[in-house]
Amino acid sequence: LVDYCLGVEVGMDTNGRKNRTGTIMERLVEDYLLEFCDKHKIEYITQANASKIFTKFGINIEVDKSSRKFDFVIRTTNSQLIFVETNFYGAGGTKLKATAGEYKPLHKFLKNQNLGFLWITDGLGWKTAR
Repeated sequence: LVDYCLGVEVGMDTNGRKNRTGTIMERLVEDYLLEFCDKHKIEYITQANASKIFTKFGINIEVDKSSRKFDFVIRTTNSQLIFVETNFYGAGGTKLKATAGEYKPLHKFLKNQNLGFLWITDGLGWKTAR
């Protein structure tokens, strides 16, 4: 009864924790990325879209979706851009498979522009998605 009154069981708070683990994963990756980039004197930006990339690096890129944002974009010492996406899956299922299916053509799309793509992922969800 308490759960029902609070809406926990009927979905009033279904999005309250949405992407919390994804945000934590981004922060974890950024800790490593910051250390790596400082050590090697390279730059990166977070939540990068085409406009932000042009403003920071002066490089125009084509995007497959106008709303496309990348978790990180790294500019290497030879000015190559590497696009980084991070995900964490606490459970298996269709979201994991859909994301993997989306990243394959994205990788090819970026590669055709001589851009790199790196997907960093973790979580127990992968155990069921072998």
